[in-house]
Amino acid sequence: MSVGRLVVAVDPSVGVAAAVFALAWEADAEAGVLGSAVVEPAGGRAFVPGLVELVAIPLAVNLASSALCALVARLISARKSDGGDVEVLEVTVSDGDRVVVVRTSRGPV
Repeated sequence: MSVGRLVVAVDPSVGVAAAVFALAWEADAEAGVLGSAVVEPAGGRAFVPGLVELVAIPLAVNLASSALCALVARLISARKSDGGDVEVLEVTVSDGDRVVVVRTSRGPV
């Protein structure tokens, strides 16, 4: 039974493809129990310019936003080749999906 759907949008500038993130999610013991990751076309959901694929995960359990963002950041950071920082932001959209956007950190404002 699903408690909602997580959609992960990784900005192309991060350098981690959707398929790479999905494989990392599936291979991670903590992430794997939350739900299975599937890559799907972004379609009309343009959270990030140039984005062509999203990772969708039907969540089996509810998870706090901070824990979810930390998990996504850990998986992305471990696969970034340049070692740069990333920002991870979560929003809930009108259809109920929890959307996590990962982008290159812009540093202090």
